[in-house]
Amino acid sequence: MRLAFVIQRYGVEVNGGAELHCRWLAERLARRHHVEVFATRALDYIEWRDHYPSGTALVNGIPVHRFGVRRRRNLKQFAAISDVVFHDRHTREEEEEWVRANGPYAPALVRAVSRARDRFDAFLFYCYRYYHSYHGVPRVRDRAVLVPTAEEDPAIHLQIFKPFFRNARGIVYLTPEEQALVESVSGNTGVPSCVIGSGLNLPEEEAGLDFRAKHGLTRPFLLYVGRIDRNKGCAALFVYFKKFLEETGADVDLVLAGKAVLPVPEHPRIRHVGFVSEAEKVAALRQCRLLLMPSPYESLSVVTLEAWKLGVPVLANARCRVLMGQCLRSNGGLFYHGYAEFAEALKLLLGRADLAAALGAQGRAYVESEYSWEHVESKIEGLFDRALAPGEAGGAP
Repeated sequence: MRLAFVIQRYGVEVNGGAELHCRWLAERLARRHHVEVFATRALDYIEWRDHYPSGTALVNGIPVHRFGVRRRRNLKQFAAISDVVFHDRHTREEEEEWVRANGPYAPALVRAVSRARDRFDAFLFYCYRYYHSYHGVPRVRDRAVLVPTAEEDPAIHLQIFKPFFRNARGIVYLTPEEQALVESVSGNTGVPSCVIGSGLNLPEEEAGLDFRAKHGLTRPFLLYVGRIDRNKGCAALFVYFKKFLEETGADVDLVLAGKAVLPVPEHPRIRHVGFVSEAEKVAALRQCRLLLMPSPYESLSVVTLEAWKLGVPVLANARCRVLMGQCLRSNGGLFYHGYAEFAEALKLLLGRADLAAALGAQGRAYVESEYSWEHVESKIEGLFDRALAPGEAGGAP
């Protein structure tokens, strides 16, 4: 088959969850199919500033066609239109303006996808909320496979997305919770779909790489990996962790690895090590006591799966149904509603090494059985067979 992936950002430098999932899946499917990628020139996800050259480049052997962003995201304007469509009475036109304001506003990318329609058997569109998906899926509807990466946030309830979720030929979900969420808001159960999760591409352990020694860590540490952002639950995490130290006097540090878009508190037990390589991330996971996942919004947490692959237990925010569901299915972690449960779970995991080890081992067994690339490929190939068969069609708009 000839497959086109359509996504907001693409490149080895892009470390976002959806973008990484897209690149891994594209590279995996390229072993059996002809794969190309359509993306913007952006590397920055906040304003969508052009970074990469326009035109076509090879990324790990896959042709990537990049198109400029005509209008950067204005954060004040986007916040204003978000307030209107999320909290006030509003019109369909205002919801469509929200999509344009969210971006990345790249009409040339949508036109290129439309022109390429007859060259590909399927177009896999990543992330329902962005301009290229909302306007691109209808252009190639009979060949469109949507990968929504939907989270339980206000955008999912916008009225324009109800028919949109019924407009694709097939849908690829990352978790059962995401599938249940999208189906509940759109009634799109008639669209062929599958839940694939993700395979994992952990790098080989780098000889001589000692994360603790490199960063001068002398205490046991809890690890957070990802964007340090209020929307990722990091502000609450800082409050919870400092209160936990005050109440317990625990001999433990909090280490954060990732780009900070939220100020990190000046505190002797909170360490921000910045962006780390994949090899250093693995070294950090191997040496931490547990992985913290405070985000209330996730469609799939790859770093959670990576932690379990390495036998590391997880403590997750129960406000995120995906994270709580992963913990329940795997028996690989605990979850919390508010500070009291956070503190009790953390005391339990730090005080009971046998329990922490058992949770990590159960997480490893779960990932090895459910998140192999063979498992992922079998499911998506099955969806292609069902959704793209002659005469098959998506649900009614």
